[in-house]
Amino acid sequence: MTLRVLSESEFEKSIQLSQYAFQYIVKKEDLPKRYEMMKRQEIWGEFENEELISKLHIHSLEISIENQRFPMGGIAGVATWPEHRRKGSVTRLLQQALLRMKENGQSISLLHPFNIQFYRRFGWELTASVNKYTLNKSDLVRYEDVPGTISRLTEEDGNDLLNTVYEEWFRTYNHLLVRSDYWWNNHVFTEGYNRILYKDENGVPKGYLCCKVADKLLDVQEFIYVSDDARRALWNFICQHDSMVDKVKIVAPSNDQLPFLINNPRIHQEHYPYFMARIVDVESFLRQYPFKNMEGRLTLSISDEKAEWNNGTFTIDANGLTRESETVSEVLAMDVQTLAAALLGSQKPQFLFTCGKIKGNQEDVKRFEEIITNKPAAFLDFF
Repeated sequence: MTLRVLSESEFEKSIQLSQYAFQYIVKKEDLPKRYEMMKRQEIWGEFENEELISKLHIHSLEISIENQRFPMGGIAGVATWPEHRRKGSVTRLLQQALLRMKENGQSISLLHPFNIQFYRRFGWELTASVNKYTLNKSDLVRYEDVPGTISRLTEEDGNDLLNTVYEEWFRTYNHLLVRSDYWWNNHVFTEGYNRILYKDENGVPKGYLCCKVADKLLDVQEFIYVSDDARRALWNFICQHDSMVDKVKIVAPSNDQLPFLINNPRIHQEHYPYFMARIVDVESFLRQYPFKNMEGRLTLSISDEKAEWNNGTFTIDANGLTRESETVSEVLAMDVQTLAAALLGSQKPQFLFTCGKIKGNQEDVKRFEEIITNKPAAFLDFF
């Protein structure tokens, strides 16, 4: 068995494996674009006698936590040919990916799991969920008109106006992806999706939709707004499709309040566990993390079964972070999954303490909660 990065000449082997494992077909005319996308990724494979038996992709991206940007390794395309499963190949690939991301300075990693429990075994934890709504056309009741304008943008218009809204909106969350122009064009507005922008009466962008209409369905993948007028105007735009569609589907962050704000809150609602995160390098991540209200000291003892470099005791105070070389008596003890859930705002430390995932004393738990983020986590992208 050999672990190595795939060369460009081996991209076809990777695509063949993905098509089989994920049961889709890449059209011949789409292959050049797919190859260009793969050049932006680091694709690791395990080979047996030069035959590719499994592989995974690492995206070099960034996420925002308390408005600070963290280098992030996005794991995707994890696949093995069925005849080579249960040989430990994916385990070896994930271990290699952790080492590689650490070398790359990517202190945190995200992935979309096919099975949450499987990736928990390797240190990832569920950190972002989404709400999925399905509305009937009878639910599309308009508000009174609001000032401002709705316009339809093209790819040639660029993404600056959309990104202005997006980056203002994502200041209220943690965990969201920092988007480049390339990402907007190739991963957000995929085939058939429309860019719908709302500007207020002063011409300032305040909201947008990423949506498409097909087969009597309006599919809204992003409904983003930073003012209530923007929310109402974009909702009215959705309602204007009542003669074209039978249903509307909307994806939103897990703390979204849309059902409360419409006439009939008894719409179909699904709370869907979506993305997982893993701290790759605890010491590096803690040094960058924007702790607040730093008075006194707090010591964390972290355990990590898959990345031994993360096992250790770390003291946080006004001077920064210290990795302790000797035993400290008063600590909050937790595994690396629990640390990620707390620091990303996915779960409150008090809850994690109550359910036994954090060990220590109540006063330290309260202190921990005071110095970390109180923003919720959200994630809308896919890779």
